Amino acid sequence: MTDLLERSIHLINNFVSQWTKKYLYYTSYIEETTSGHTFMTVFSLPTPSNPIPVATVKVYFYIPDLTDPSEKTMSFRFENDSLIHLVNRTIRISQMEKWIETILARKDRTCRIMFLGTEFEQTRIINKRMDEVLYEKQPEQEKENLVIQPELLEHDQELVNQFTITEEEKIREIKMLTELLYQCFRQIDKDDMGVISHEEGGQLFLLMGLHLGKHQLEDTLNRLDVSRTGILQFKDISSFGIEILHSIYCQNQALKELREKEEESRFEAQWMLSTDLRNVYKKIVEQCKLKDEDEIHSVNSNVFQQILEEQQFFTEDEIKQIMEIIGQKDVEYQTSDKVLEETIFENLVKGLLEAQRSKMEVFLLEHFRRQDKDNTGLIKINELMIALKNCEKIKLSKVQLYSLQSYIKRNDKDLVNYKQEARKIGAIIKKFFNIDLMEQRSRLPQHTKIDAYIPLKTPEQIQEQIKKVGS
Repeated sequence: MTDLLERSIHLINNFVSQWTKKYLYYTSYIEETTSGHTFMTVFSLPTPSNPIPVATVKVYFYIPDLTDPSEKTMSFRFENDSLIHLVNRTIRISQMEKWIETILARKDRTCRIMFLGTEFEQTRIINKRMDEVLYEKQPEQEKENLVIQPELLEHDQELVNQFTITEEEKIREIKMLTELLYQCFRQIDKDDMGVISHEEGGQLFLLMGLHLGKHQLEDTLNRLDVSRTGILQFKDISSFGIEILHSIYCQNQALKELREKEEESRFEAQWMLSTDLRNVYKKIVEQCKLKDEDEIHSVNSNVFQQILEEQQFFTEDEIKQIMEIIGQKDVEYQTSDKVLEETIFENLVKGLLEAQRSKMEVFLLEHFRRQDKDNTGLIKINELMIALKNCEKIKLSKVQLYSLQSYIKRNDKDLVNYKQEARKIGAIIKKFFNIDLMEQRSRLPQHTKIDAYIPLKTPEQIQEQIKKVGS
């Protein structure tokens, strides 16, 4: 076995030696998986001043058969990347060094912004120094201890954007948020007096999509009304208001990414079904024709169900769903393919999404389930928010909690299907801790100076713009 491993390591080292003359690398055997035997090559760049590298880049190689290792059957992927590359395919040899440098640059940027260096795994996302950075431009704002435990992340680069956001883009987004808040304020300040009442403050939050309970609203307005006059100037609500919009910005970005992942799953499900289901459907039609002695192109529903069961392709739940749609009437078997395909397709998409559950989603499901004493899959929105607020592994700001509370779907009895919502909640929470978005949040000005003569928009235009923020 040792000789076989050494042969494979030698093959990998010969291959990666073409990638770079700049970086040092070392290859070791990891384990055997469904993708084959896994090897890991670590790249680093030690220097005389930093003999211990600040960061490394890992590349995982997969060799199906150790007895016959070759570049033709070998595949690889870079850390934190799900894309599997084939040798001399997808990436050119000349691009490898740039790819390594890009990953190292991201890691270096994470260290500089988060002040976590190489001890990321032993620390939380926000530490004392980061708290100071977050609030140095908002000295009067109450500090809140924002925390997300690393164990809830898929990898230590999950909170870093795949593509770098330029300084110009950051400034443009911040300006957009402040101008949008001013538009909201002017819409409520009908008399253009530059002040609004507490009651109008509630209307302002509703316009921005923030739905607060009575006590939450009173507490928020009292904290913002520092002069205790019963009226609010734009400067009084600017910091809080912009953070509301920033939370919505994070929310919309997270939902956009979830929609993209769901589309990928639907495409994959369509591809997986295209051949198998077609062959099964042919067999179903053939069996139905044998049962259709009168050649009326239909069979009894009980007969059709029996034929489905004989195929051993559908699960019991799928057959039950199909028969509920068909009902007790006779089945026109030559046009039944649509019902079969839609049922199987949706179940397959659901299965693919469940298989992709993140650590965050799994944690939230278990965390919320503790509130579900009767195991109904439903809990009160207040119980869900209390569970989030008291969670030790995730600490959010009041605005972030209020934003989530406003977004989470519930029925007319204020009950939340937490099994459906956990995925979205988890994605939004991770966006709250995205490095670029946290840096953007830290730069949101407390006293915003903007053009007071920008054209006034209608409430409908404002709400439409809020929906598009960050998406």
